[in-house]
Amino acid sequence: MTHITRLILTITALLLAAATRCTAQSIEPVSGFPDTEEGYSLGVSACYAGRIGPWIIMAGGCNFPAPGKKRYYRGIYAARVGTDTLHWQRVGELPEEAAYGGTAASGDSLILIGGNNNIRSMSTVLSLHITPDGTKATVRRLTPLPHTADNMAVAQRCNDIFVVGGNLDGHPSADILHLRLGRKGDAWSRFATLTGAPRVQPVAVCAGHKLYVWGGFHADSGNSTVHTGGECIALRTRRSTPLPAPTDDSGYSLTLAGGTAWAHDGMIWAAGGVNRDIFLDAISGSYRLVKQSDYLNQPVAWYRFNAQLCRFNPRRHRWQPTPIAHPQLARAGAAALWVRGFGCFYIGGEVKPAVRTPQIVRIGDMH
Repeated sequence: MTHITRLILTITALLLAAATRCTAQSIEPVSGFPDTEEGYSLGVSACYAGRIGPWIIMAGGCNFPAPGKKRYYRGIYAARVGTDTLHWQRVGELPEEAAYGGTAASGDSLILIGGNNNIRSMSTVLSLHITPDGTKATVRRLTPLPHTADNMAVAQRCNDIFVVGGNLDGHPSADILHLRLGRKGDAWSRFATLTGAPRVQPVAVCAGHKLYVWGGFHADSGNSTVHTGGECIALRTRRSTPLPAPTDDSGYSLTLAGGTAWAHDGMIWAAGGVNRDIFLDAISGSYRLVKQSDYLNQPVAWYRFNAQLCRFNPRRHRWQPTPIAHPQLARAGAAALWVRGFGCFYIGGEVKPAVRTPQIVRIGDMH
């Protein structure tokens, strides 16, 4: 072996090691999960989540403490931002058990929008505030939505809040509702309608003066749809343009239905979501891949939830690859919360249908 060959092999090994370290360090476990409500420590999905000052807030959510019995929660929890451990304390309660709504922010408060529970879907809009020491939450009601809404996405640009898709008045929807905080009257209105089939459980993010939407599904027997591509709506003109779907390394189109997305550093990031083919087979009632009676009994890996961290460049209008794919990202119904200086806290969710996780990871080094 020549000196040059040894040098090349050494450099290659160092580069591979560095890449491995970068990927491993980008997904870091965070210990701690709320546990004061019986069953909550099993993990929840579809909770409300946000940040107020130095406090990470979780509220509501749902899980299956016993097979076939879905439970919703009403506790409000706060934990001071930290890297390795979150020390949660219960600081209040929602007016009723709730999950599958959305969260926005207004000054030193969070805005909790819509949701549902075992009894009803909600048009409720709540303002949640906590004391500076993070020990007590207060909740007050704001102008309600014009419809009940659940399983939608919520996006925000400054004082403009957008409710995207989901179920409105119990029906799958492609509508986008809009509220401008601080406007006299605080009235909700229909902003636009997405192209094509309704989108239940989409992701939505505002970046610049545009609203970006991907994923979602519409369960309608043989006409069911699991969306992979997306749509971009210009906020000033309300003009819509199609968006490409994210893909994995093999070029397979991913759906972000049930996933989550956020904006940071001029990019849109997304993680999680179901597998388009497996999920479509189930919601259409086909069950060609597995018997309906066995659908919930498969191992976690069989469901092939999206484990890829996806990155979209709004200026280039395309997805760009990231080196990060990790089993801890393969969830649906997780909450993602970006905190400057700490990265993105990826909270709870389900790892397969009806099975939640209490695990929290921190996604960092997203460049």
